[in-house]
Amino acid sequence: MLRAVIFDFDGTLTELTLDFGAMRKAVEAIAARYVPAGTIRSLDGLYMLEMIDTLEGLIGDNGVSFRKEALDLLRDMEVEASSGKEVYPYTREVLDALRREGLLIGVVTRNCTAAVERVFPDIRRYVDAVATRDDVAAVKPEPAHVGAVLAALGVEARDALLVGDHPTDMMAGRAAGAHTLGLLAGRTTRADLEKAGAALVAKDIRAVPEIARSLRLSPGAKTP
Repeated sequence: MLRAVIFDFDGTLTELTLDFGAMRKAVEAIAARYVPAGTIRSLDGLYMLEMIDTLEGLIGDNGVSFRKEALDLLRDMEVEASSGKEVYPYTREVLDALRREGLLIGVVTRNCTAAVERVFPDIRRYVDAVATRDDVAAVKPEPAHVGAVLAALGVEARDALLVGDHPTDMMAGRAAGAHTLGLLAGRTTRADLEKAGAALVAKDIRAVPEIARSLRLSPGAKTP
């Protein structure tokens, strides 16, 4: 039976305002001081944080310095992007509704803690557990990121619903063994969400209370 709902943050609880293209170019400019351009181009298929991890290993002795510089830059850009930003007008209402249903609430995000708390300063009032990239060794789509929130909530994956707007959310949730709900509030299509492992798809988080209720009423519901 469903006991917890775990949400992504950007694009799920708040508008996605991060310019990933600009962020990647900025990180690549730092990397260019350490490795040849061809090495950077060879990592085009990796997400940005995974690119930083890989480059740290390739750079060798100066890898730690590169990593710190790159992550400091990302944090500054994320915090800047959060300036004047709020969660969606309906976010707190949805979280309250889930709490009234007796469900535990978690947040799992690749963003940094400072940006999350700037956008949602009272997050701890509405959420029982948060795992940003600052809290874990491996981020989504690694299932261990979701596992960190599950452990903090004291909930088994089969009793949790993972809600997010990006393929990494669906991949992580499915790999962890949770139910998965993809949202069309971000920049990802229904087809891409389903391909990544979304068992259900909705427009935004306002659909979550009803979906959670239906899962609670189906004790025998199996993980997709």
